Amino acid sequence: MKVSPHPIGKTAARATPLHERAASQPVPFAELLRRHRDRSGLTQQQLADFATLSVRAIRDLESGRVRRPRRDSVGLLADALRLGEAERRQLHAAGGSPVDPRAPLAELPEPPAPPGALVGREAELQVLLDQVTVHGHRLVTVVGISGIGKTHLVLEAARVLRARGWRVGWHAPGGDPCRCGATRATRETRETRATPAVGSGFGGMPATGADVTDDLARVIGDRHELLVIDGDDPPGIGGVDVGELLRRCPGLRVVVTGLAPRHLPDERVLPLTATAVPAEAPDADLDHARLSEVASVALFLSHIRRSRPGFRLRDDNAWAVARLCRWLDGVPRALEYAAGWCLVYPPELLLARTGRDSSLLSPPTGCTCHNLLRSLARSVDGLAERHRHVLAEVAHRPYWTLADLALLVPDPAAALHALLVQGLVRPVGAHRPEWFTVLQLVRLLHQSERTVAGPLTAAGRAA
Repeated sequence: MKVSPHPIGKTAARATPLHERAASQPVPFAELLRRHRDRSGLTQQQLADFATLSVRAIRDLESGRVRRPRRDSVGLLADALRLGEAERRQLHAAGGSPVDPRAPLAELPEPPAPPGALVGREAELQVLLDQVTVHGHRLVTVVGISGIGKTHLVLEAARVLRARGWRVGWHAPGGDPCRCGATRATRETRETRATPAVGSGFGGMPATGADVTDDLARVIGDRHELLVIDGDDPPGIGGVDVGELLRRCPGLRVVVTGLAPRHLPDERVLPLTATAVPAEAPDADLDHARLSEVASVALFLSHIRRSRPGFRLRDDNAWAVARLCRWLDGVPRALEYAAGWCLVYPPELLLARTGRDSSLLSPPTGCTCHNLLRSLARSVDGLAERHRHVLAEVAHRPYWTLADLALLVPDPAAALHALLVQGLVRPVGAHRPEWFTVLQLVRLLHQSERTVAGPLTAAGRAA
């Protein structure tokens, strides 16, 4: 390791951000890779899956046993970690394969592998595939709250289309997998970071939307039939002008994930709502086999068995699993986090704690950028003011109808449509088709803003 002619003291080095340290002293590749992986909240196995490398290769790189990784391996890691252009070049340089900053990237990265099997989304997957292939729609926007599974769905669709011979490109403008905007540092990084696939933000200057759109159009040409844009929401500095991109690439089709529709001509919106939850039934009527086939329960069980392989539904835990899945409204990321905490608390104890301990709505790894309530706040903040007012008014009601909204706003149907499209409310069920309810997570968000936490036991009975 080269020593700087003006070494920085240990205390100062700890206090200096990573991007500033890069200008004063080199960071070893192993340390740099570990930091990026820790920040992303990925395990070594998950990073290996996304980068299509072996987990042993990741361990060797992070331990320093491999000091000069192959250039293409570094590129795969940078794609999997969704690094910005400056961070990508820093990682290449640390690995001994610097990139010429003047050289444009010739290809878009391919979509990473989906993070496991897609559970309970078969119908949505088929609709998305049909919209792109059968109906030939050029712009499809998959809309829903953070954690609802938008990225997983489009990755699975990309995998299927690539298997059919489609040429699919991947563009993740946020760069950072933790796109919750929980801290100022995260927001600033997202706003100033150049796109990981293309971009002209060299020399510390952020890439503008026109820069990124130009670069994408130049790279795509006629070589890609589908571009998946994940997380370009809301479009801002470095955002993609999708309408202009489609105009300049007439053979291209685009699938975008976002919190809300873009309201572009000929846009097709696919609202992604929560997975199916168990119907309300007396505890004695719980059929374990039928319960395990409900989408939210199947997803919860698939996550919990990662840490507790022998876990199975029994008479003493089935009721708690059913209530947890209902209380969490079948939101995939909420189910994943709850399952992770089941290594510490069995389902029945977790059910008793969830409403009182908001930290359980973050992953056990401790990445606060993934806190579900903070992520959910972005969807609520994006609503029109009158729709936020409606949401706040009905958040404390167990059930309500369109007629109830007519007492709050002059356009109740438009308000209900906006709340349903963004996944903040859901129908109660087929047995009550005219009734709707607010997600429990939305209720918790309103309670946390008032610094009042309702006990889960009461909320569980209401669910």
